[in-house]
Amino acid sequence: MALRDLLNDALHSTPTDSQRRLATLRAVMAAVDAQPGATDADIHAIITKIIMEREQQAASFSAAGQTEMAKAERAEIDSLRGFLRASSSAEPAPAAKKPKVAVKAEPQRTGQSAPLFTRNQIIIASVAAVLVAGAAILYFFVFTGGSSDLTIASGGPLTVQLYKHDRTLGSPKAPITVLEYAAPACPHCSHFDQTVFPLVKKNYIDTGKVFYIFRVFPINPADPAAEAIARCLPADKYFQFIDLLFRNQPKWDPEYGITDVRGGLIQLARIEGMSAEKVDQCISDKSEQDRINQVAQDGETKYNIQGVPTFIINGTEVQAEDATWPSLKARFDSLLSKH
Repeated sequence: MALRDLLNDALHSTPTDSQRRLATLRAVMAAVDAQPGATDADIHAIITKIIMEREQQAASFSAAGQTEMAKAERAEIDSLRGFLRASSSAEPAPAAKKPKVAVKAEPQRTGQSAPLFTRNQIIIASVAAVLVAGAAILYFFVFTGGSSDLTIASGGPLTVQLYKHDRTLGSPKAPITVLEYAAPACPHCSHFDQTVFPLVKKNYIDTGKVFYIFRVFPINPADPAAEAIARCLPADKYFQFIDLLFRNQPKWDPEYGITDVRGGLIQLARIEGMSAEKVDQCISDKSEQDRINQVAQDGETKYNIQGVPTFIINGTEVQAEDATWPSLKARFDSLLSKH
């Protein structure tokens, strides 16, 4: 279904008492109508621009301590991203070929920037698609063999299971477990990574008080490719590359207007000693794309993850607006006082 049709359907089906959502949809439609004959690509760019503007607004609310306003703004941002994902997953696959999640990178032509993605090269798997594929790929999600810490005890309603392919920091025996769902292209995740996470690592992870688990929950068509590259690196370089992705989003993230996403990712991967050929190989690894989709489905099913960053701290969900350094420090210290 075309993006304009998706927006129109949403506008007409949204209850009249959902004033904020209606205002968001009307603002988008007004911007679209201001460009007569706008294509799906044009509308995609319009929505992306609005998302970036509202990200800045949400950050301003957070900085001012207006957490409820920030939360409401992020809910609208997530709904707009939902239209982009729905539009991508609704695109039909080429005739006589099965849909693929893996990206088959095309060779770059001389003097011309080669885009990482075309609509038919990557499909952000919807919940239904992942459910269909889930039975075939569950074996990728096997518990760490022989470990006594397969299930992390918690004092909250949610149970965290440690998987073979999880990337972690700290000791599994730490009294506090923090599971973060994030996305390489997420600006809020980048902000947390640069301003809050170093303090958490220094004061709680490195001191044996927090066991940290990081999982990618894609929100952008470029996220699976970025995560696939990070997974191709040795495990001890994984977090270093994720940090590099966060700090350099303007160089590769399509929400910043980047059209040659592949080129941007290759530029960053070369810092870690990876060739362009290796990058293409990593991105095209179907088993890795299957694993990424399964992680996302696991997050939706077990923890109702809808946006990022989202944290599960000793079994209790914590949203981005409550993941400031003062809030996390108070929460950690309170939990530690009970041990």
